[in-house]
Amino acid sequence: MKLVWHADNLLEVDWLRDVLRDLIEEECTDLDLTCFDDDCIHVVSSNWQPLHTYEAYFRECRARCRRLVLLHTSDEWFSGGYALYRHFDAVIRNFATGLARHEGIWTIPEGYANGTRTAGSVRPITERQYAWSFTGEIKASRVDMATAFAGLEPSFLTGTTSIYEDGGRKLTKAGFDDVLESTVFSPCPMGNVILETWRLYESLELGCIPIVETRASLDYFTGLFGSHPIPSFRTWGEARDYAQRALAGRPSLLRKQSEIADWWSAKKQQVRRQVRDAATGPSHQAALRRFGSLARNRYPTLHEPLRLMELLRHQTGAGVMRRIKRPGGPLRRIAREGLRNLRA
Repeated sequence: MKLVWHADNLLEVDWLRDVLRDLIEEECTDLDLTCFDDDCIHVVSSNWQPLHTYEAYFRECRARCRRLVLLHTSDEWFSGGYALYRHFDAVIRNFATGLARHEGIWTIPEGYANGTRTAGSVRPITERQYAWSFTGEIKASRVDMATAFAGLEPSFLTGTTSIYEDGGRKLTKAGFDDVLESTVFSPCPMGNVILETWRLYESLELGCIPIVETRASLDYFTGLFGSHPIPSFRTWGEARDYAQRALAGRPSLLRKQSEIADWWSAKKQQVRRQVRDAATGPSHQAALRRFGSLARNRYPTLHEPLRLMELLRHQTGAGVMRRIKRPGGPLRRIAREGLRNLRA
């Protein structure tokens, strides 16, 4: 099949090429929407432009082509426009949400950022310098993580209040990977608006033991992965207690590291099979037409409140209050997209 990139600023290209590596025969970048070849996987990004702007192009593709597959990336904001899915035989997307759960839609992990070291053996836990590390923005539930893990040494912690402010220390990608390769536990608190982040997958690739969050109404990673061995906790205090106890037993840490590494290797193979099945299996166009015709996908006034409810499930109460007290990029983007969708 042919992989057609309709965005050129994606930070997960390495991961997507990894999961598609047995399927793609050629690639092209088509920012001007001029490719009407058959048997293509079309990559669009909600960070590049809204889905509804592709409507005329993919309607024409559907008229000309026997088989169309959509790879929808960068939709952590659940921005909507999912009526577009009706033009396709299969849709592959990242970021799990009940708003896009339907026959013909496959959700895959977000994966690691471009440039992540993915080759070679990983350093054993017993040879790692830091008990835990974190580098990045200290916001939302990350504040609670940093507070809970304070005093558990040796550690590496560096961050900024916000990418919208000066100050703080930003590592290069190589430096970031160096830190992870020297880390036992890698806390992976939520990102901009949802629980899933690149940090989890970078930690898995570099042999850390990641720690993830759950919510009272949302066990996101079990929903995404099924049963998994990644330590998961409702509070960062519980996570710190677990890490402190585990650090006292190095042999058990080695077993945990091996268990997670074996699981992640098998999970990646499973994702590759899922992507192949989606792209080459029976057409689900009829099901996707039904999905696209749902009222919430046709009318932004219905989608927006559902989207906000879905995003709230990922938050902690304290994190929401911090965002309200210091409104920044995430709240501005949600408001901006909401107004744009309602006007579309």
